[in-house]
Amino acid sequence: MTHIIRTIIILLLILPSSCNNRQKSNNSVPIVDIEANIRKMVVLNLSEFTENIRYIPLEMNQDNQIGNIQSIDFSEEYFLINDYRSCFLYDTEGHFKRIIGKMGRGPGEYQYLTCVRLSDDRIFIQSLFDLIEYKTDGSFVKNVKNRFLFANNKYEYTRNWIIFNDSMLFSYIPNPTGNIKYKALLTNDDGEKIKSYANYLFFKVVKPFSNSADNAHIYQFDKRIYFKEHYNDTLFYLNSQFQLIPEYVFNLGKYKEPLSAKEKPLSEYGKSVPNFIYIPNVFQTDKNLIIVCQLGNHFPAKRLTPKITHLPNGEVVNNWRNTDRVLVCFNKETKTISFCKPTSTDNPLFTSGIYNDIDAGPRFFPVMQVNDSTMIMWIKANDLKNHVASDDFKNSIPKFPGKKRKLEELAKRLTEFDNPIIMFVTFKK
Repeated sequence: MTHIIRTIIILLLILPSSCNNRQKSNNSVPIVDIEANIRKMVVLNLSEFTENIRYIPLEMNQDNQIGNIQSIDFSEEYFLINDYRSCFLYDTEGHFKRIIGKMGRGPGEYQYLTCVRLSDDRIFIQSLFDLIEYKTDGSFVKNVKNRFLFANNKYEYTRNWIIFNDSMLFSYIPNPTGNIKYKALLTNDDGEKIKSYANYLFFKVVKPFSNSADNAHIYQFDKRIYFKEHYNDTLFYLNSQFQLIPEYVFNLGKYKEPLSAKEKPLSEYGKSVPNFIYIPNVFQTDKNLIIVCQLGNHFPAKRLTPKITHLPNGEVVNNWRNTDRVLVCFNKETKTISFCKPTSTDNPLFTSGIYNDIDAGPRFFPVMQVNDSTMIMWIKANDLKNHVASDDFKNSIPKFPGKKRKLEELAKRLTEFDNPIIMFVTFKK
């Protein structure tokens, strides 16, 4: 079937709803009340959710030293890892296969890695506004210039996107000017627009700016695409007619950032951020929402000793936090909310997340959803070694002492300069 025919069929499917492009509202949409429960922090143990944990060290040699992982995508055969400088392909056991492309300005090269995706035997890389396609054997296929630039406007571009139905891209459009008309776009693989999604959060800025927080969490669960903007309080899903339908609403109440705060100059913007609470990511299992909640100044734990940071201007800063994020578990059936209590410690792997009473390993704080039941986080080799050497680990009595010994053996095999370790957690269904 040609792309044109496929596009016509899709348009016919969505035609009945095209006259109303606003997202449908539904008074029965469940409300997750963050404001009312923020002080109700409890210990959540991983054994309440699963006994299935795997650690996959990423093989390293002189050709594949990974910096800080920015994103990972998965297929049944491979991991695709982006560290902003290079794109690494691994098999699912952590064995290095090859580097995909390289930085540069020549044919088949990318200037910058924004978003990377795996789809069957194809790899897609966003380099600024271009879409570059490779095969998993490393061969270059094509470069589609300005694929992610819309309306010939340098401020209307895609920052994040997902491939679904083999050939369609659902893309998030950030709002650096405060008045971008659309927040998301659905296109086919030729770049032809199928549907656009209106933006309703407008504000005034003196000068357009790019804020790394101005992003969206897009993921697939139960054969649906889910969409949560950083500054929006609603989790949407795409229905069969490609409408964005509200699934859950998060009530931040007095902790929600007003639009007026975004109108401040960039030099002042960061000063207000810690006073507000944000929900940058939402993950799901059959039974629960696993919500990432960025508390800023409301985060209740701190380091025991400050982490000293030397700024480029020579200033020395004492950092008293490993993180300002907590996990919130929302039970879909009972509608109950549990904030996972953080710990005051110098150990970044024991500060926040679900307590690991399985093997006494790192507290689990998901970074990505792999499938309907599995989530991952990545761990720096040196952080894992330090955790295993800590009193937090040594004094823990987990449910499975044998698994604790295996984790200790893994840590001993690592050097502080090794590539990160991927921690897989598969939740009970």
